[in-house]
Amino acid sequence: MAKTENWVSRAEFEFATGALRHGRFMGAFCLVTALSCFALAGLGIIVQFNPAGPTGVASRSVQAAAVISGAVIGYRWLRRPWPRYEAAVAFVVWADVAVAAVATTMSTTEAQLSTTLYLGMTGVFVGFLLGARPLAVHCAFGAVVITGITGWAVLLRPGSLWDLFPMYMPALMWVVVVPLTGCILIERGRNAVVQVAQSAHRDQLTGLRNRRGMHAAVRRVVTGRTTPANLAVAVCDIDRFKRLNDDEGHAAGDVALIAMAERLRSIARPGEIAARLGGDELVLVTMIDHPDGITELLDRLDVLTRIEVGGRELSVSVGVASMAATEPHFSVDHVIRQADSAMYGVKRSGGGACAVHGRETDGTVQGFLAGT
Repeated sequence: MAKTENWVSRAEFEFATGALRHGRFMGAFCLVTALSCFALAGLGIIVQFNPAGPTGVASRSVQAAAVISGAVIGYRWLRRPWPRYEAAVAFVVWADVAVAAVATTMSTTEAQLSTTLYLGMTGVFVGFLLGARPLAVHCAFGAVVITGITGWAVLLRPGSLWDLFPMYMPALMWVVVVPLTGCILIERGRNAVVQVAQSAHRDQLTGLRNRRGMHAAVRRVVTGRTTPANLAVAVCDIDRFKRLNDDEGHAAGDVALIAMAERLRSIARPGEIAARLGGDELVLVTMIDHPDGITELLDRLDVLTRIEVGGRELSVSVGVASMAATEPHFSVDHVIRQADSAMYGVKRSGGGACAVHGRETDGTVQGFLAGT
């Protein structure tokens, strides 16, 4: 993950949400969050009967609002679907304000500082789900609340700063230092997870996606579509690649594959998926939503049929196939097999061309040919 992305809270939220969903921990996370809300509500109820609790109608009314809202929001965490990013941010704002309101309406400084410890639970939520920037804001808010309570007490009782040290220092540690330190560890762990995930989905030689990475990317593209479209696959295979390896060595073959991958990457448009499936077989996957899409794709693929590597020209056979993503029996592997069939038809006709599946008969490519 890029360094700048560590400060993009929406990206952090989506990453953490995906991790919770994949690990099937969403229910547990919602339960813990709901229990934290109920804990704040329970505190607000119990302190009504404690000497350190609120005094006066205004203070009791503020805590009553915190109790009711805590119970309602806790219930929503148990019963409602997983929140969107905006709802998660709104929850943090509510939690910070509610804890601060309960804390500042206690009747003793010791009770006020003790109540601020509840901000630490919100810090765990923010650090895990929203990332560094929202956590920094949350910790700054907590520090202001704690220092404000302490400062006000010192103004009223000069010389009490040392007496309050056992109260405000643990509060600052739990509300500010621990969440920020934890966030650093979470970020490093998250970066490591991302790097491992990316390496598992990337071909080490070409830098393109591997088969697993291609399937994962296709699933995201297909499920993210809101309008009907065909999924088109172009399979590209260097002609006489085995002879190249035998004559000039595997290093020459690797150079040819890297050059082919760079050419494929250069013609891929944003949102399209370039991958290496194995050997010398590279693919380009795209979504087509208009009648001329295949023709336009073939025009772009034309530059792939001839590549020059180390002063030697190599020809490439390209097969194209497509299928409606809404078909009941839609399968990416099936489309790849169809594109493979078209590509081998090109090879039987001499190579260095493009063909569309369904336009070949008797081993002769009858469809669109490019580069001949």
